[in-house]
Amino acid sequence: MNRPRPAQRQPVRQQPVRGFPPALRDPLARLRSLASQPCPGDEDRQDLTGLASLSIDDAGTIEVDDALALEPRAAGGWRLWIHVADPTALLSVTNPLTMEACRRGCSAYLSHGAMPMFPESLAQGVFSLRPGQRCRALSFWVDLDEDGHAMAEGWTPSWVRLCTAVTYNDVDDLLSMAPPEEDNLLELHRITRQLNQGRRATGALCLEQPEARFRPMAGGSVALEVLEPTPARQLVAECMVLAGQIAGRYGQRHDLPLPYRGQTASPLPSPQELATLSPGAVRNGALKACLQRSSTGTRPQPHFALGAPVYVQVTSPIRRFTDFLAHLQLKAHCCRESVLTEPDLQHWLDQALAGAQEAGQRAKQDRLYWLQSWLQQERGPWAGCFVRWLRESEGLGLVWCEDMALELVCNCPSRSRPDDPLTVSLLEVNPERGLLRLKAQAV
Repeated sequence: MNRPRPAQRQPVRQQPVRGFPPALRDPLARLRSLASQPCPGDEDRQDLTGLASLSIDDAGTIEVDDALALEPRAAGGWRLWIHVADPTALLSVTNPLTMEACRRGCSAYLSHGAMPMFPESLAQGVFSLRPGQRCRALSFWVDLDEDGHAMAEGWTPSWVRLCTAVTYNDVDDLLSMAPPEEDNLLELHRITRQLNQGRRATGALCLEQPEARFRPMAGGSVALEVLEPTPARQLVAECMVLAGQIAGRYGQRHDLPLPYRGQTASPLPSPQELATLSPGAVRNGALKACLQRSSTGTRPQPHFALGAPVYVQVTSPIRRFTDFLAHLQLKAHCCRESVLTEPDLQHWLDQALAGAQEAGQRAKQDRLYWLQSWLQQERGPWAGCFVRWLRESEGLGLVWCEDMALELVCNCPSRSRPDDPLTVSLLEVNPERGLLRLKAQAV
């Protein structure tokens, strides 16, 4: 369904909800003073500042973790580069800022402010890939022939300079217009579609669907924004998965402990069963109900939903501590320095994953509060369709409301089946008490 882009309304601006303790002021000041000076290993970084590299993010993004570039090969085809910011150039595992970041586990982005993993002055400054400036990065690459087949891959510490920073909307517009001066972007789109098709052929489940986001507005109202899984977002996501596979295969080849992300294989509905369900949220719901939780460990493991024999998250070291740890391990191995042993890495992982779980719960509670506030504001009723039962004995099911891109837990009619049209009514809501009751009725 094609929805109009949301109007550019300004959300309520507040300070981040949790600052950093005063004890970190001195390490932070020292780090800022060292940022412009040479760091160990800088002389060995590959100079990639001549590439036409660009970042693609949401409007207003100021922590830039990653960027992309295409380089033509003399023998034909392309080298695809995925640059990732390298905060490990300035931070060791013993730095107090590293320890605090581990405790937090990840950045949490709430409707009324952020809880960053690193102080904003670093995350938005020297750690970030800033357009026009020479920045430290880890650059993952893959060589592709003219037919899009991968021939070689690797990674290197690098210097990069972004030519430009564009938004997802910008890229979607360019892809739809296909101007000849954007040949590289169009080629990147073609390459990532081929990569996606290759993963699907190995069993990857691509469960894209629209996503709702809430923003508290001036005057006490709540705005709903629907993010579509557009070609630009899919392009970037495919490159991020590719970088994680390159890192995972490197670690596997060298028997290197890394934060490997995996997911156990699950029996899925048959193709015949899936074909009876409408594509999108209803079909995705049937698949998600079968999937096991993903996990992170120190040894290689396959990731079922990604269709990846091995995978390591490496593209958000400013926002996710497991990615930061992966960078530390990769660089130490590359420089023939001591790497963290499996027990030591597991110790760090245990702390980081606990912090990330806490941040995830806080973000979940925040989203639920603003969902309830929005429902209270709008009152309903809303058109939807039945997705699946959550607890059939209690009459609780999941309903997809397409116009709002919302999955709502409702009391549903008995014997409801996937794709049944329903009307959702609000019975009771109290955001302050976390109370919400919705009832779905057959149309």
